[in-house]
Amino acid sequence: MLVVLWLLVGFIFANFELEKGQLEKILIKAIKGKDEEARAVLRALSELVYPQEPPLYLKLYARGVLLERQGKLEEAINFYLKSIKENPYYNPSYYRFNELIRRVERPITYRKMLEDILRSRFKEPPPVIVENSPKKYLFLVEKMSQTLFLYKGKKLIGMYFVTTGKNWGDKFKEGDAKTPEGIYTFTRYIDVSKLSKDYGKFAVALNYPNPYDKILGKTGDGIWLHGSNPKDRYSIPYSTRGCIVANDLDIEKFKFAIRLEDTLIGIYKVIPTKLKLDNVKDFLRRWKEAWERKDLKTYLSLYSKSFKWKGGGLKEWKRYKRRTILGKKFIRVDLKDITILAFRRYLEERPSYYVIEFLQSYNSDTYSDFGIKRLYVAREGEELKIISEEFKKLR
Repeated sequence: MLVVLWLLVGFIFANFELEKGQLEKILIKAIKGKDEEARAVLRALSELVYPQEPPLYLKLYARGVLLERQGKLEEAINFYLKSIKENPYYNPSYYRFNELIRRVERPITYRKMLEDILRSRFKEPPPVIVENSPKKYLFLVEKMSQTLFLYKGKKLIGMYFVTTGKNWGDKFKEGDAKTPEGIYTFTRYIDVSKLSKDYGKFAVALNYPNPYDKILGKTGDGIWLHGSNPKDRYSIPYSTRGCIVANDLDIEKFKFAIRLEDTLIGIYKVIPTKLKLDNVKDFLRRWKEAWERKDLKTYLSLYSKSFKWKGGGLKEWKRYKRRTILGKKFIRVDLKDITILAFRRYLEERPSYYVIEFLQSYNSDTYSDFGIKRLYVAREGEELKIISEEFKKLR
């Protein structure tokens, strides 16, 4: 009950300026445990303001806050862990936990105590993994728990602690020391021999800002997944300039799964357990069939007004597709190794956008090719539309 009042008192008593100052003093005395009368008054006020019995995870969080205020950091950490175990989606407990382990001698010891909780939480694949070929790998990063998860198909095969940007929140501009939130692909390996030892023994770049980020006006670049030196830097949460930093030894365990331009990595503040998904698989089927039927009207209706590609915008795309579709006697498109990853911003009920990635085999009477296709699909009103399309020819 104490923590509920502490969190809400500024809001509740906002219209009582004179009393507000006195209540703050009561709160401070009660939290420090130095005034029995102050504690009694606080308890009486809390029962009036919040008469319901608080849930256990909130009681445990409150106990952690009090212990933290008293300078008992390791005891506080243990109560935050108990709160997380009781409610594995309560972000404040994770945040306080990650803040405190920066100030104790053995941060990695406490991070390892999270493993059982996280393994239980992710025993079922999260709904953001809409589709993933059984032989394809993908990465998920959760900033709340400071953890990287490696999946093969929809099966979790690895879990590794990482650290992200020193400033909390989504990256929007150059130099804000925040890690971007969204769906990205790995674009190129970095020659670490030309870098300082802080980058460890491995570094790979992400395609930030991606096409959806650019619509939002995000700026900056140079977001990497890389190693760490000294060896324990990765164990200190929220300590980078925006990159995702892992232990060099852990990177050796998962770098095999990274294929440039063909492996997705989703970065989330919180990986949701529930999500209202669009029928994106049906959308992909309609796109493929319209292309094969040479149904130009239906095909182009699936593209957004803000669509961008290497040749320009929607106007240029329409002109290009009229020429390449209507001029063919037949078109066959085969898709395999499909990955569909959803991204949700903040606490929205539905995804903000999807990234669909697959191997595409195209054949017509005059031309054939094979390569990696990536579609960025977002909602316009209640309809899904393609906002960007990328293709890398393999042969």
